[in-house]
Amino acid sequence: MTIKIKTKIDKFGRIIIPKKIRNDFGLRINSEVILEEGENGIIVHPEISIPFVTDKDGIIVVCSEPTEDFRDFLKEDREDRIKKIAKDISF
Repeated sequence: MTIKIKTKIDKFGRIIIPKKIRNDFGLRINSEVILEEGENGIIVHPEISIPFVTDKDGIIVVCSEPTEDFRDFLKEDREDRIKKIAKDISF
C-alpha cells in the first residue's frame, strides 16, 4: 500500500518525512537521501549504504546491498522448503 502524506516546505526549504516512513526505510539522523527530478515530480529515496534491519508487518527484512550473488542460495532454500512441505502432506 502506498502512503501519501501532504506536508509543507519550511522557510529553510526542509520537508518532514513522517516517522512511519523514516522507520520503514531505516532513515535516522544524518541518513543520506537522493533527490531526483522525475518527469512528474520529485523522487526522494534513501541512499542505502549502511545495512539496516526493519520489521515489515511482522517479517524481519534486511536492507543492504548484496555482497555476492545469492540466487543459488535462494533456489536451494526454496527447493528445501518445497521438499519439506511435500513430505509433510504425503499420504
